[in-house]
Amino acid sequence: MIKVRVQDLKPGMIIGYPLLRDDGVVLLREGVTLTNRLIVRIKEAGFEYVYIHDRRFRDVDLEETISYDVRRQALLTLNDSFFSIVKGKQTSLEPIRRLVDEIIDEVLSSKRSVVSLVQLRQHDDAVFSHSVNVSALSVFLGRFLGLSRQQLRMLALGSLMHDLGKVKVPLEILNKPGKLLPGEWEVMRNHPLWSVELMTGKAPEEVVSIMVALQHHERLDGSGYPYGLLENDIHFLSRICACSDVYDALTVDRPYRQRFSYAEALEYLMGNAGKLFDLQVVTAMVRHIAPYPVGETVRLTTGEIGVVVKLNEGLPIRPVVRVIRDQNGNALERPRDIDLLKELTVAILCQAEEDAEGFYPRNEVPPITERAFLD
Repeated sequence: MIKVRVQDLKPGMIIGYPLLRDDGVVLLREGVTLTNRLIVRIKEAGFEYVYIHDRRFRDVDLEETISYDVRRQALLTLNDSFFSIVKGKQTSLEPIRRLVDEIIDEVLSSKRSVVSLVQLRQHDDAVFSHSVNVSALSVFLGRFLGLSRQQLRMLALGSLMHDLGKVKVPLEILNKPGKLLPGEWEVMRNHPLWSVELMTGKAPEEVVSIMVALQHHERLDGSGYPYGLLENDIHFLSRICACSDVYDALTVDRPYRQRFSYAEALEYLMGNAGKLFDLQVVTAMVRHIAPYPVGETVRLTTGEIGVVVKLNEGLPIRPVVRVIRDQNGNALERPRDIDLLKELTVAILCQAEEDAEGFYPRNEVPPITERAFLD
């Protein structure tokens, strides 16, 4: 399958990966053939990208942190549990604890050492989708950081609930396209405290998980919030959640900035490793998260256009790319695969996307603003 921008969808294309609402409801199942009416509905729902079946990529499967089935169940569980917690109902956290075990079991049973995220969200404030991604990615990293199962459980629970407090933040602040006023910043910076308040009311015994939620916006140099903690005061599990949180948040569009590509998000984390983010955690991300995910269209240093079809274990920056257009943008009658782990004279230059005029490089890094990473 291949990832296609919504504006480039055409009738007759076949959905390759189901479209899920943030509450876990399936909007479109895999195998559905698109019509003009369905394309309009996808646009109206707010999706930016869709995975499409393509005869040139029949052998290509997504290599993500957790399966579609677990992802959907996670969204359904969080939707039910979060709203019950926020409304103050007598709700047990057992469904979320069972979900944590499912995520851990799936990550630990997987033989993959390199994965990518599936970013198919309706909108930028999709708290549940973000929470599932952050939790799954944190557990995946924790696996390679040598965490015990008990540590993974505490990390997964805290990561799942780290943004629970955002339900108290007014949407006009969450989605404000411009600079936040001082009073608005104060509200935004309180969401970790609200997460802790809600978690403590339901599971006061989960001390470490609560710490993860409280500290996920703290930074090693003291520039984070809510307390401006320095390196030694930030729990290691919180540092893992912080990196996963920033990575996932950067790779979706926000009202106040354009999304970062996966490679740009990793570059930002690498550039701030040891200053804002834990060096050990960032190193694990670089080794085990693909900067160019399966299904992504890329431009090579040869000028050719291709699609990533397989991730190479141990060196995700050098995947297998299926070349589909030559240097002049002409479609190849017979696409060919290049294993960048073997063809060392060729590299990925940048992400590329297709519009009505053909493929063009995505080579403009979104501007870095004060809001880009703090909320």
